[in-house]
Amino acid sequence: MEDDLIANRLATIAGATCSIVRFRSGNDAEKWLTDSQKVDLIIADKRCGQAMVTMVRNKADYRLVPFLITCRFGETHLIKSTLAAGVTDILVINEENYKIQAKLDYYLGLHSQVQSFRDDSPSPVVQHFKLPLWKRTIDLSVSLIILILLSPVMLLVSLLILLDSKGPVIYKSKRAGANFHVFDMYKFRTMTVSADQQLSQLSSQNIYAQTKPNGEAVNGVMKLCSSCREQGISCQSLLVDHNRSICEKLYLEESEGSAKFMKFRNDPRITRFGTFLRNSSIDELPQLINILIGDMSLVGNRPLPLYEAEKLTSDEFAKRFAGPAGLTGLWQVKKRAKGQGTMSDRERTLLDIEYTTNFSFKTDLEIIWKTFFSLWQKENV
Repeated sequence: MEDDLIANRLATIAGATCSIVRFRSGNDAEKWLTDSQKVDLIIADKRCGQAMVTMVRNKADYRLVPFLITCRFGETHLIKSTLAAGVTDILVINEENYKIQAKLDYYLGLHSQVQSFRDDSPSPVVQHFKLPLWKRTIDLSVSLIILILLSPVMLLVSLLILLDSKGPVIYKSKRAGANFHVFDMYKFRTMTVSADQQLSQLSSQNIYAQTKPNGEAVNGVMKLCSSCREQGISCQSLLVDHNRSICEKLYLEESEGSAKFMKFRNDPRITRFGTFLRNSSIDELPQLINILIGDMSLVGNRPLPLYEAEKLTSDEFAKRFAGPAGLTGLWQVKKRAKGQGTMSDRERTLLDIEYTTNFSFKTDLEIIWKTFFSLWQKENV
């Protein structure tokens, strides 16, 4: 009876502008909810809501449909568990009619805007980069010759790494290269084995950092952005990172002001022998294997760790991935290697885009020549 009363009340509030379909069981709803049905808003009670939202989000056409769960005052503990499961928001059914109407109108309007944007947006033009034959020929011949000539040095370095610290000789890092192609990039290990897990602790020492993050987590749940807070609603677009719920708007606000690259002076994670390997650029030699198999080129834009690459997907910066990933490149032979002060992440990205736009056989030869004079870094980073 209570379910009937709630359903009738919601139908009375929203029925003037909506066509409403109601089901008494989740199974009946699932049978009806095929990809041929047009649905703008789904409301479920708290008992079947968790199972319903899993079913709904597994259907391609309904992944962006707002999904509300009904509850009463004092049951806001549902927020954390339901949002993580994919529920958009809770609907407090013993609020006044005008508040319920406002929330329903908001989500109906929001979904309408999303659908309109998806239907009207032109398909993006994807520019797929293809390595020129002359560049691939140079990459194959030069990398093979250097690997043969320096193989004794690389064997000696491998032995010294084993003697210096525990762990593998070669460090594999997932990187995004040309066309956002993800591959394992090889380097001689210069850090302790647990180095990747210490990144978040060192974020304040990042030489590219300009502003501090604005977000702050409370009990593992990220606070809402100002827009969601003013409307008194949960976030429509929720991101989940390591079991922590994050408002997407807040994440984007923080990302806009945060540094795009990560690099540290006097990094405490680096081993004793690792400092020499980095300053001499010997740690980069295993990337000749990446060049040999075609993941990289001798000259290009540095392939980025995935946590850096995902910050450069905007129209302004994505063009850096429309060129070859390289062992050395334009920004390495400019300020970075000459001790002329810190290069901002924007300067570095613009140099990558400049190379992507203008690279040629002549520019590659110039960069390779200048690289020989920049192998030893002026800064311990």
